[in-house]
Amino acid sequence: MKLRIYKRVLFPVLASLFFLFSGFLLASTLPEESSAPLDVSSTPSVRYWISSSVEGLPVRTVQSLEVASVVPQRQDPKLLVVLYHNIVFGRTGNIYNRDLYNFEHDIAFYKRNFTLTDFQALQDPDFKDRTDRLIITFDDGDLSIYGIVYPLLKLYEVPATFFLVPNFVGEVGYMSWDQIREMASYRTASGEKLFTFESHSLTHRRLAELSEKEIRDELLLSKEIIEKEVGESVTVIALPFGSGAGDKKIQAIASELGYTMIRNSKPMVTSYFAPNLLDLGSFNVESYSTDVLVQRVLHLLGR
Repeated sequence: MKLRIYKRVLFPVLASLFFLFSGFLLASTLPEESSAPLDVSSTPSVRYWISSSVEGLPVRTVQSLEVASVVPQRQDPKLLVVLYHNIVFGRTGNIYNRDLYNFEHDIAFYKRNFTLTDFQALQDPDFKDRTDRLIITFDDGDLSIYGIVYPLLKLYEVPATFFLVPNFVGEVGYMSWDQIREMASYRTASGEKLFTFESHSLTHRRLAELSEKEIRDELLLSKEIIEKEVGESVTVIALPFGSGAGDKKIQAIASELGYTMIRNSKPMVTSYFAPNLLDLGSFNVESYSTDVLVQRVLHLLGR
């Protein structure tokens, strides 16, 4: 009698739990572990190869990026700094790696909604434009900047700022000084300079955990080395790991050494006409789709 009750009550419960658990496993299956669909759509892929390589970069995924967009005017124009690390050709599980396909769509989104600018423009007292402004930045000096980012940004004439760690330069996987100098000297057909190199400290240590002397050495030596190698003034420091954001001691040392701006890693925007130059936030772009990027950026902007 008891066995029949167990069969009627316990077995259905166990069966339900089995199907729920199976559904969970199915929902959490990685793309690499799932099968391709039996019926392939006849819709052409959005990815395509251009007929000839452009500066060694033969892949292109977005059409008409060269066409200028009309950026909307705002009553309260905002400043957004976006932060990248590495760009790769294929998919990746590393949150710091952004694939080329989505990066190119990021640029399309930026060009439609922002005026692309640089840090030096923040100190222009005569600036009157009322569009949202955006600064594209890359940290660390990864070799993909020279191999993938550089030809792409040249093609579309997109400005960007690259924060270097001098003690990384020339190491495996990082740019060399010759490559950095080539990028720094590049000018568009109209003579516009697109690429700027600034400091990301000397050794990429967390500044908030260092002594005052160590902080000074990290900021001073990195600035001196980059200025000597590139031949341009270094006025912006990006805090490694965002460590020390808002720290008055770090701000005072940076100002004393000739830095006029500090970029941290806090995802925040500010009024373009009243930014705190010693505490500039940045939105770290991770390895999700551009659709997710658009949602998060618009939420951050309050648009």
